[in-house]
Amino acid sequence: MVDKCCYGCVGGTRVNLNDYLVKKFIRDNGNTTDQNVRAAYGFLEAWVSIVGNIIVAAFKYAVGVWLNSISLIADAIHTASDVLTSVVVLIGFRAARAPADDKHPYGHGRVESIATLIIAILLVMVGLSFGKASIDRLLSGTPVRGNWLVAGILALTALFKEWMARFSIDLGAQINSSTLVADAWHHRSDAIATVMVIIAIGASALGYYRADAIFGLAVSALIVYTGASLGLGTASTLIGEQPAPEVVERISAIAAAVPEVQSVHSVSVHDYGAGRMEVSLHILVDRDLSVHRGHEIAAAVKYAVHEQTGILPVIHVEPDEPERRPARS
Repeated sequence: MVDKCCYGCVGGTRVNLNDYLVKKFIRDNGNTTDQNVRAAYGFLEAWVSIVGNIIVAAFKYAVGVWLNSISLIADAIHTASDVLTSVVVLIGFRAARAPADDKHPYGHGRVESIATLIIAILLVMVGLSFGKASIDRLLSGTPVRGNWLVAGILALTALFKEWMARFSIDLGAQINSSTLVADAWHHRSDAIATVMVIIAIGASALGYYRADAIFGLAVSALIVYTGASLGLGTASTLIGEQPAPEVVERISAIAAAVPEVQSVHSVSVHDYGAGRMEVSLHILVDRDLSVHRGHEIAAAVKYAVHEQTGILPVIHVEPDEPERRPARS
């Protein structure tokens, strides 16, 4: 799946809409480790989401009232709730870019994760609310008018929401932000929910009125599942989830490749969010080397890791003695 959308062609060259917006509104957009640049990415995604969701939500709600469709009205409220999550994105990125201080020496990057958790909780709450409304409609058996023209128009809104999802994922990937990916899933679940509503409208046009409530329940389950998955993953990160093995292996390999490093062990990685990681590791060197030479090797390891990963590690030097060598599997 390609998570970018083509903006058009200029002089025979394909122009990507996502790249165009990034270059248009974000200065120094390639410097994604800078907190102000990261915040600019977050602000861009949030404002695009807010404007797009207001337009789509208003349209869905008006059509839902006209059709007397609980699933469509619920879908409209779901879309409107995405505005709130985008506000959370704005606040989260604004707080996360604050510099380190005495109380927070490692910065405020984890505010992004807190924002992701809030978005996930909002998703679950909205999903549960839709579920209750759908059950009430299923029990009452109120008919829903089917309209193929409206179904076709709603299909266009689903495509637009999927573009918004891909836009958010693209920006989230560029700055490695779980918050933007979470907001993307708000958009994507909304697009899927709209497709379900289209099916419900079609079923109603054929006389299967209870399909509206049934698909409303399906929408609710999708929203709750998405929110719970995002929430659990983010909570694990905040608690201090172990980094991916590939991260540790890469840092170990970089350090081990430095001349005179005998082996590497006790690699510890702490993720403070917003792209900031603190790393410490132990290197073993020849026991007969001078303290000065051991320090030079540690400096070389620090430089190599920083140059290739952007992380400035803390290095502990140990003499290479049998009892200090890490166990081999």
